[in-house]
Amino acid sequence: MSMNPFSKKNKRKMKSQEKGHREPIVVKIFKEKDSEQKMHVSIDGEEENVEREEQIKQEEPSEKKRAHAKFVPNDKYFTVTVYSLMAVIVAVLFGVLIVNITPVMAAVKRFLSVISPFIVGGIIAFIITPIVNSLDASFFEKVCKIKKPKLRAGLSIAVTYILFLGLITLALVKLIPEMGDSISELVQKSKVLVTKISEFFNSLSEKFPDFDFSGIMEKAKENIPALLTNAGEVLKVSLPKIFSTSYDILHTLVNILLAIAISIYMVCDKRRIAQAATKMVYSIMKPKTAVKFIENSKESFQIFTGFIIGKSLDSLIIGILCFFVLTIFQFPYALLVSVIVGVTNMIPFFGPFIGAVPGVILYLCVDPKYALIFVIIILAIQQFDGWILGPMILGDSTGIRPIWVIFGITVGGAYFGFAGMFLGVPITAVLVYLVNKAVDKRLNDKHIEVS
Repeated sequence: MSMNPFSKKNKRKMKSQEKGHREPIVVKIFKEKDSEQKMHVSIDGEEENVEREEQIKQEEPSEKKRAHAKFVPNDKYFTVTVYSLMAVIVAVLFGVLIVNITPVMAAVKRFLSVISPFIVGGIIAFIITPIVNSLDASFFEKVCKIKKPKLRAGLSIAVTYILFLGLITLALVKLIPEMGDSISELVQKSKVLVTKISEFFNSLSEKFPDFDFSGIMEKAKENIPALLTNAGEVLKVSLPKIFSTSYDILHTLVNILLAIAISIYMVCDKRRIAQAATKMVYSIMKPKTAVKFIENSKESFQIFTGFIIGKSLDSLIIGILCFFVLTIFQFPYALLVSVIVGVTNMIPFFGPFIGAVPGVILYLCVDPKYALIFVIIILAIQQFDGWILGPMILGDSTGIRPIWVIFGITVGGAYFGFAGMFLGVPITAVLVYLVNKAVDKRLNDKHIEVS
């Protein structure tokens, strides 16, 4: 038999064992075979079990050894000792980290900056994978009738990345310049906007003479020109320096290309990565614990990905719908306002209100009629999103009560800003799911039912 792993026979065998990238990971647990007793025959023809005799000799206690024995090993006490030692080591390390928190945080930031291409690549792969799977299963397998898994996977990945990079190029070429022009136009018209705001408050003071608008007018005249000027200067200065402050242009481009290459590798080898992770889990944990851990990880992953992908698609549709409606009514700055509405819509509950405020303020400066119509349009779009589009796309992807949604938004926004407000909800949903499952298991073990 040929022992060459690169021989044609072994290559055919490896090909037959290859699985598609959508094939599930299969785990087989084998029971240990009982060791066979070896029988030896003596010269006289009498059989004797040598292993049995040696076992009896080992089982016979030696009185001398017993008399001089000072320590008898015990698995229970050994385990307790190991855990206690680990707890002491962890406490010491934690104390060292607290004392040296500044250099530790600097090292962590440095490490995160080094592995940033892998983080960005993982995020891209995270977004791309469901699209690749959908193309593979729904189009290339069912419609095109392609039977080879590798060919289907390659075509799905190629088509998905062409669309993905095409959308990014379109955004860079079309959206960003138009948004920049809108912002520059707003800055140039700041004096006209201040005059219109003054006229608006004067008309309000004529209609409502009992209410004193003079204080508001004075504050507006003092702060609005400076605010608009400063906002314009900040945008002009900050937008070109987003990448140049920390990295130069060449380094940034290299990191982007590296992140895309890493994401392609992750999408292509996602089954091998999942298989390696499964092996690691089973090597560390007991089989029953590993099964439960993998099951909980899958459920958590589905909750997390379901919310992020669904909410991103929902917000994209809302932004496009807002742009078309504003364009039909010939609103100025339609693209800028629609991008704000679509991005802020990714925040549950508070997102629509946060996105509507800049548009209302902007259109109040242009024409109060635009502001009123814009409020009606946003209310109509949000009703459509809340009652039809949202349930159709998201369904009950998080499965948590509104109080936990508000908790996730509040805590995430307080620590991580806009990204925390968006990611706080799925993270809270995962934590609530895991805690509820652990509590239900404990109650079930104690034969307790709470209704």
